[in-house]
Order: sequence, then structure tokens, then C-alpha cells
Amino acid sequence: MKALIFDVDDTLYDQIQPFKRALENHLKVAENLLEPIYIASRKYSDEAFDAVLSGEMTLKASHIYRLQRALADFGLEISGDEALIVQEDYSRYQGQLALSSEFKEVFAYCRQAGIVMGVITNGPHQHQLKKINSLDLFRWIPRENVLISGEVGLAKPSREIFDLLAEKLQLSSADIYYVGDSFENDVVGCHNAGWKSIWLNHRNHLPSQKEIHADYTLQHRSELLPLLKTIRQ
Repeated sequence: MKALIFDVDDTLYDQIQPFKRALENHLKVAENLLEPIYIASRKYSDEAFDAVLSGEMTLKASHIYRLQRALADFGLEISGDEALIVQEDYSRYQGQLALSSEFKEVFAYCRQAGIVMGVITNGPHQHQLKKINSLDLFRWIPRENVLISGEVGLAKPSREIFDLLAEKLQLSSADIYYVGDSFENDVVGCHNAGWKSIWLNHRNHLPSQKEIHADYTLQHRSELLPLLKTIRQ
């Protein structure tokens, strides 16, 4: 392992917290439904993201779509205008993020071990950059090692965005490991690019493709540092 690259959303921080705060500001939702609604919203978000990239849907329309579809799965309704207000709160709370405590130890270990660090994240440039700044990632990771899909015009799981960072780092794909929570974007993307994948499956998702397997699967962020030390032995 010569490099460890990170996803951002729901990997470096718990994305359900800003989602929960935003939703509860405007809708009464049973506590036991919050995580299932969040998981559904991420599924529909991935669908909408592809449509935004292709020009079939505006970013604003995608925000309405993903929340309305997720809520509808649980018999709940929200208007388009209300969905955009929830999105405004969600975006504001995403500017108040806290890095999961386990990653500070991971970053320190990588720095001490000489492991290059980077980020590949999908999303609009300024929106993702705001999160990255909120998490203070540039304290640990050089700006040139951070690729945002909306900035470079490429997105996971396309191998091109992985190849772009490998070229920047001047490393072989076999030497690069990637940690992320999305099977479709992160595990499949790594498979396409020949990278090693560490799937942080802390929400117990099922693989979307049976013929593709993560190199390592973790259930909790606390398992990452011990795994890295094992890989480096």
C-alpha cells in the first residue's frame, strides 16, 4: 500500500446526522424511520446524480426527486417547495460537519507510515468543497490530491476519475487502496480501475453486483486502522 484514498459522504463523517436535523425541522418522522428514509434517499440520490450528469435533470430537481421518492417509500409526502427548504437546511448543516474521530488516528498513522492520502468524491464542486473545508481535510491531505467530480467532469464509478488521480500520484493502480461506503460507486469503481477496495459497509447494504467483491469489508470505522496495520505488515 503506497496510497490510501477516501470517499467523503458517509465515510469520513456520519451523513445521517445533518439529514436527520434538516428533516426533523420540517416533518414529523418516527425515529425508527429516519435511517431507512436516509438510506432510500441515498439510493435515489445516486439515480438523480446520473441524470444531472447527463443533463436530463437539474440539480434542484434532483434534490426534490430524491427526498420525495424516499419519503414516498414510507407513505410520507412533501411538496417540491418543502423539499427544497429541507435541502437548504441539509446543505447548511453539512457546513457544520465533524470528522469521525477514528479518521484522525488513521490520518496520523498514514502520515507516520509515509502513505500518500487523497480524496475522490462525487458532487457539485463548491458543495463538496464546503464539506471538505468543514472537515478540515486540507490539514492532512494536499489539495492537488483531492478530486471532486463536479470540478474535473468525471465521476465514480467511471474508472477515468480513478485513473486521473493515479496519474497525478504517479502510482500503479495495484498500490492504491480506496475506502468508501458505496458499493456501486466505490467498490465497483475500484474494481474497474484495478484499485484495492475497502468497503465501509456500516449501514449493511447488499452488494449491487454479485460478480464483484470488495477486497475488504468493514462494519465500523474503528476497524479501519487495525486493517491498515495488518496490510502494512
